[in-house]
Amino acid sequence: MLSEEENELLTRTYPGTPMGQLIRRYWIPALLSEEIAAPDSPPVRVRLLGEDLVAFRDSQGRIGLINEFCSHRGTSLFYGRNEECGLRCVYHGWKYDVHGNVLETPAEPGDSQLKHKIHHKAYPCHEAAGVVFAYLGPKDRIPLFPKFPWLTVPFENVIITKFYLECNYLQALEGDCDTSHTAFLHRGNRGGGVEAPREDPARVFEIEDTWCGLRAAAIRRVGSDKQNARVWTFAMPVIGSVPIGKTINGKLDGFLAVYQVPARRLYDVEIQFPVQEKRADDAGGALLRQVPGRQRLQTPRQQAKRISARPGKAKDFQL
Repeated sequence: MLSEEENELLTRTYPGTPMGQLIRRYWIPALLSEEIAAPDSPPVRVRLLGEDLVAFRDSQGRIGLINEFCSHRGTSLFYGRNEECGLRCVYHGWKYDVHGNVLETPAEPGDSQLKHKIHHKAYPCHEAAGVVFAYLGPKDRIPLFPKFPWLTVPFENVIITKFYLECNYLQALEGDCDTSHTAFLHRGNRGGGVEAPREDPARVFEIEDTWCGLRAAAIRRVGSDKQNARVWTFAMPVIGSVPIGKTINGKLDGFLAVYQVPARRLYDVEIQFPVQEKRADDAGGALLRQVPGRQRLQTPRQQAKRISARPGKAKDFQL
């Protein structure tokens, strides 16, 4: 068990905190692409690592993620007008581009140089697989964007779910990696309800380091002469994987990549990428990934609300 001091160290992610500084060195999900689907669409609020931000897509389709509060009088830019390649504050008309440059200060004299002396906080964004990722760290240390398998399939073949959870990110991430709770919480998922036989909750772990985190196998007894190995991975800084999918030839063939993104002190945003893999019918076939048509779900707190559910076409992609 963690001490109170260790818990505070690992779960606080506000600016200036050790974990906040660490997570800011990685590309992390900020919002779904469909939340700002069209150029000049209304901005949306984004709470990320304890910071209040707004995201918008400008007239050229570029994505901005900037401080929510106007540098002039602190008015929320959530109410701003997204127009002509910039987000304009509704109070005095200050206008910002996606890089945080002040484009216009209408109330200033025509020869005023004030706009050139102010820079509004803005973060780089990268769009992949229907998600807008952001980098909140030092501008001179921006890493390459990762090419994980679930981020490289075409957008129309991705399923994404998004949830707001009333817990900190580490609690949610620990749940993704935990294997023993399945014997109790998920008992009866395959039928039988609470009367279903309970699997052995005791586990023996085998763990190895990987280039991006670690891989672990949780081994349990099945009957008197068999063992079950549940393999999962963790990738820095907030990515877990849940081994779920279809059973093919007696083996589980799929996984769920899960980002547990710290929003604020006791709130976490979970974004899931389900991936299923199968082998071709012939013995020499290539390993293929099937990702069905997309459906996204956003649940503010406990109440789930559908953002969209647009059918797509199932396709196979060679890994």
